[in-house]
Amino acid sequence: MTTSITVREYHPDSGALLGNISTIKFGRVAAGTTSQVKVIDIAFSEVTQVGNIKLGLTSAGGVTVNANPTDIAADGSAGNGHFGIENSAEFNSTKAAQPLSRHFAGLNSTVTAGSSNNVSIPNRSTTISNYIYLDIEMDTSTIGSANGAYKVFFDYS
Repeated sequence: MTTSITVREYHPDSGALLGNISTIKFGRVAAGTTSQVKVIDIAFSEVTQVGNIKLGLTSAGGVTVNANPTDIAADGSAGNGHFGIENSAEFNSTKAAQPLSRHFAGLNSTVTAGSSNNVSIPNRSTTISNYIYLDIEMDTSTIGSANGAYKVFFDYS
């Protein structure tokens, strides 16, 4: 069975679908500031059901992901860090309007589904993830361009 994945981006104020994307572009983020929140979801096709969705940060482009994670939640997210991640079953413009309070606890350096640094993402239907909110906080010492990479892990039937 072949599974197709479509990542869709939404307008952070209105929740209107902006379109399908293959990369997440945060644009220019000045040192010491946080990017605008990006809102996405993941739609799976050619499957009956998807579960156990996890998002891992597999590259941080030289930005420290989290030097000392604190307040680790059941979903694997931390209460501090530089790469924000939250989710909701319903679109939430308030969440998208301010820097995120939950973050990746660390880099998934093994690029595996079992990494403790992945964050679990619930589903809002059998083949669509919750809305996922992402941002990046640049520390004051970051100079130049940086890029990162996310990887989606999931089970399906």
